[in-house]
Amino acid sequence: MAFGVALIGAAHPSIKASPDLELKAVYSRSLETAQKVAPDQPLDRYAEDADQGLQQLLARPDIHGVIIALAIGVQTPYIRAALSAGKHVLSEKPITENVAEAVELIRWYRSEISQTVSWAVAENWRYLDSLIYARQLVPQLGRLSQFRTLVYANIGPEWGLAQYYQTAWRQEAMHQGGYLLDVGIHFLAGTRYLLGNESISRVTAFTRGVRPSLPPLDTLDAVLQTESGLQGSVQIALSSSLKDSGWTVVGEHGHIVVTEVSVTSIIRGREEIKEFKADALAVPSEVRAWGEALTRGTPNAEQTPEQGLADLELVEVMLRSAAQQGQPQSTKHQVEG
Repeated sequence: MAFGVALIGAAHPSIKASPDLELKAVYSRSLETAQKVAPDQPLDRYAEDADQGLQQLLARPDIHGVIIALAIGVQTPYIRAALSAGKHVLSEKPITENVAEAVELIRWYRSEISQTVSWAVAENWRYLDSLIYARQLVPQLGRLSQFRTLVYANIGPEWGLAQYYQTAWRQEAMHQGGYLLDVGIHFLAGTRYLLGNESISRVTAFTRGVRPSLPPLDTLDAVLQTESGLQGSVQIALSSSLKDSGWTVVGEHGHIVVTEVSVTSIIRGREEIKEFKADALAVPSEVRAWGEALTRGTPNAEQTPEQGLADLELVEVMLRSAAQQGQPQSTKHQVEG
C-alpha cells in the first residue's frame, strides 16, 4: 500500500515516479498557487488564504508524509510543524539557511522526534547515475592526491533552468551567498559523495559579485584540504560562458572525470568513457529512494539531516573565509560523504 503524502510548496511531479507514494494534497500560501499544482489531478488543496490551512492538512490521518519544497530560509517552521504532527518529512536542500539553525533543528529532531517519524533532506546530486558509478571507481585510483570541482553557468533569462532563476526569492537573494549557496551546494554534495571518507577539514576561499542580477555573489574560488592532507579546489562561476561543469579525482593509478552525463576514467593505463542519462537531474530517483525508505522503515544514508548539514557547512565556511580575505576556516560538522 502506498504512503499518502502531501506537497508543501512548489510542484513536484517526481512524486509520480515512486510506487510507494500517493500524492493526496497540496498546500501553498495562496489558494491560487495551490490550484496550479498538478491541476489535472483530483487533489485536496490547502492554503493560508483558504478555509483549510496547514493545521488541517497535518491533522489528516491518511497523510503519512510531506515533501517540503519552499524558498531557502522559510522551510524550518514547516519541517518542525510536520514532524511534530507525526508526519515523515522530505525537505529540499539546503537543510536550512545557515549552519547554526541546522545544528539546532537536528538536535531537536534527534532528541525528541526521530524515534517516531523520519526526516530526510533531499539532495538529488547523490542520485546521479554518473556520480554513483564514479564513486565505485574511486578505490581503484589507489592513494588519492588531488580533486577538483568546477561549476560553470550563465544564469539569466536564457539559462536552461530559467524557471528557477525567475522565482522572486532567488531574485531578492536574502539567503547567504545567493546563487553560490543555491547552486553550489549541489556540486559540493557531489564532491563529498565522491571523496567518501575523506572528510574536508580546512577551507580558504575568495568570492566576488560579477553580475548585478545575481546578488550578492556569483563567483567563488576555494582551496580545500581533508583530514588526511588530500587537497583540492572548487571554482564556481555563475555568470560565465564556460561549460563542462563536473568533478575530477586524481590518484596514484590514474584519474576520473565526472559530469552529470558521463564518466571518463584512466586507471592503470586503461581508458573508459561511460555515458549516462540525466533523468531530470535525478530528482525522480531521490523521491523513489525516500518512498522506498518509508516502506522499508529505515532511512537512506544519503538523505540524513547530517549529510545536509555537512553540505551546507562547506558553503558557509567558504563564504566566511572570503569575508575574512581568504582566512582559512575549519569545519566542525563533516561526516562521511
